Amino acid sequence: MTLVTKVKAANITNLSDARYCAGMGVDWIGFPAAQVNPTLFSEITGWLSGPQWVVELGAQPWPVLVDYPTRIWQCSLSELDEALLLPGTLMVQLEAHQWKAAEARLKANSERIEAIILHGFSGTTESEKLTAITIQRLFPVLIDLNNTPYALNEILDWSVSGVQLHGGLEERPGLKDYTPLADVLERLEVD
Repeated sequence: MTLVTKVKAANITNLSDARYCAGMGVDWIGFPAAQVNPTLFSEITGWLSGPQWVVELGAQPWPVLVDYPTRIWQCSLSELDEALLLPGTLMVQLEAHQWKAAEARLKANSERIEAIILHGFSGTTESEKLTAITIQRLFPVLIDLNNTPYALNEILDWSVSGVQLHGGLEERPGLKDYTPLADVLERLEVD
């Protein structure tokens, strides 16, 4: 399966979503550390191949991170200094308006940055598009599709590296509605 842009599936907490995303050809699968402990992480990833694994750190205190067999961590801009102490690379999530204040810090650690994930858009299209393009010149940019005022086709025209979409909860093991994921991934499939 080939997609027209890079895709990170975020907030994956169950094998059903993880298998669906891997089968659809996503590039990264993100597991929230607050909900997916190292044992569950290993159980889910043991069934999959293809994507890279990302542990989404969230608010501190973080669990014991050495038990996660990964090299990519996702953090918010406010957690950047602590996350830089971890081995591997980082996906840093920030709002478009935070870029100017964060630019120097991110550039200083550019060798450690896997991607910048932009979220929290206000709907000022030209300004936010220009910010995304500016960041893309320095780092791969993923646009978070959760609560964005922009349509997928519009985002794809921004010339960024890709998008981030979000998984959901299972009603019970094996019973899952894939509609939110499928709506995006099927539109991203190469014809």
